[in-house]
Amino acid sequence: MKEIFSTLMILRLLTVCFLVTTFSVQAQKTTSTPNLNQILNAQISLPITWNDTATVDYTTIDFGGNSSTIVADPVNASNLVLKVIKSSAAETWAGTTLSTTAGFLLPIPFSVGNTSMKARIFAPSAGMQIRLKAEDSNDPTKSVETPTSTTLANGWQVLTFNFVNQAPGTAPINYNYNYNKLSIFFNFGVDGATAGTKTFFLDDVEFGSGPVSGKAKINLPITWDDSSNVDYSTVDFAGDSSELAADPLNPSNIVLKILRLPSSLIYAGTVLGTDFGLLAPIPLTAVNRFLSARVYSPLAGITVRLKIENSNGGVNVETDKLTTVANQWENLTFDFAQNASGTPAINYNNIHNKIVIFFNFGVTGATAGLQTYYVDDVVFGTFTSQKMAMEKDEISFFPNPASGSVHLKTYVREDESYAIQIVDPLGRLALEQNGKGNKIDKDILLNDLKSGIYQVRIISRDQILQKRLVVQ
Repeated sequence: MKEIFSTLMILRLLTVCFLVTTFSVQAQKTTSTPNLNQILNAQISLPITWNDTATVDYTTIDFGGNSSTIVADPVNASNLVLKVIKSSAAETWAGTTLSTTAGFLLPIPFSVGNTSMKARIFAPSAGMQIRLKAEDSNDPTKSVETPTSTTLANGWQVLTFNFVNQAPGTAPINYNYNYNKLSIFFNFGVDGATAGTKTFFLDDVEFGSGPVSGKAKINLPITWDDSSNVDYSTVDFAGDSSELAADPLNPSNIVLKILRLPSSLIYAGTVLGTDFGLLAPIPLTAVNRFLSARVYSPLAGITVRLKIENSNGGVNVETDKLTTVANQWENLTFDFAQNASGTPAINYNNIHNKIVIFFNFGVTGATAGLQTYYVDDVVFGTFTSQKMAMEKDEISFFPNPASGSVHLKTYVREDESYAIQIVDPLGRLALEQNGKGNKIDKDILLNDLKSGIYQVRIISRDQILQKRLVVQ
């Protein structure tokens, strides 16, 4: 056995020597000599973790002033990540290609409704734009780019990049193209002379995204009070930076705080959820076409724009309201029949399952300076209709946790049709019952539901009531 093993080792070394010689000869023509890592290891493919350096070729290509190496995770020394330094001499477009010029072993499987990628990123500051670019390794004119922004300094966070939202001035996604190469641009749009040398870390680059494991997908009404059970992730862009924070007037209440940075563009905004949208579509009709929100602004008279769209792209409608008070909470109701100038009119046949808010829309951060805004209680309909529902009764269950069946009790507007929906944590409809009347007081059979956390939703006219149900 030892003799056989030695013979195999000698043959392997001879093969390596032959390959190195062959590639060195070719290098005289191409001016590029592959290293042993490229010769012996597998071509890189998604997902990228940087943990398998023994068998995967993790070669990267830096340009514009970047320098990348594989290093230990700054938080977990047992984990390998990609460290990227954007030098003080870097260009605004300095980036790193996450492969050789050949790209990935397999193309990125983009399709309609499947246009997102996610990555874990460790950045030195919040509010830095991170851009991801996918392209065809054989034709650089076939590319698509999308930006997002960091919301955390000196800590790991998962950022979602939805390529259906292409960067301004760049080409839209084309599902017929062979996107098999990926480049990342840290602090895009800012040169090294302005920012100074900055260090970033990257890990777990994957195709697809979704709710945080073990948490329910965000849905209306949005209160930001149940972060233990609901995924309140947001997506900031063009200079916004958002996080959950205490209400500035009531420290016991949790709200969404949005910083609009001095570098922000006129369209800086925040997606109230991930790019995969809400748990269920907003049930808009020609009569019930309103969303309402409580907002807190440092200035009166600024434009707050609310945009609803389809998470798969191609559908959107936008409408504006002006704040009327400074440093106080006020209720704003957005009528989507009154679309903002130059934006598409609403089509009630379309599916709208994603909400984006823009504070001080139309004004750059350079003009306005750093400003802080807050938003809370985003609801379907008006606050009057929601108050009437709350005064009558919220959803009540007995028992909860439940098994076999649960007794559900609540009220809706008089003589209205309603739908009872039970939805699993992945947003799939597990059970639905319809009825009519102002009072719901009935047993719901749960025999076909597996153990887990579900959301029970009551939908009627301009109300959406929701509560968590645990099935044992």
